[in-house]
Amino acid sequence: MENEEQAQGWNPKGGRPKLAEGEKRSFMLRLRLTEKERGQLAEQVREAGYKDQSEYLRKKIFAPGDATVHNPKKLFRALDKTGGELKRIGNNINQIAKYINYLEKNNMVEGRVIDEYNRHFGEFLQVEDKYVKAIRAYLRTMR
Repeated sequence: MENEEQAQGWNPKGGRPKLAEGEKRSFMLRLRLTEKERGQLAEQVREAGYKDQSEYLRKKIFAPGDATVHNPKKLFRALDKTGGELKRIGNNINQIAKYINYLEKNNMVEGRVIDEYNRHFGEFLQVEDKYVKAIRAYLRTMR
């Protein structure tokens, strides 16, 4: 059944599949704005991470209650910034942990090694804290 529905919307020349009747947007809304209002709207669209004003306005109008409109790009940027740092610090922690295990097996553990491990682990916890705060701040704005 599902394949039959897909076959009906298929175009041998390629292109976008046809939308169902209920999904087509056939009504246009005209809105008059001052130049200042137009600039404010463009700024809000840009800050929310949208390129299309129509999509932004549809989400804004039909959002439940006083929910704000968000695009996950801000979250992805924050994750990208901290992801590389977490990877590097995690790699250092793993190398130190392997070395400590080797020294412990041979009864050669030094205080310096444990101090270095604690320093790297402290750095890791700081970056992880930034990571968690960025995610929580974004999620709070989505409520």
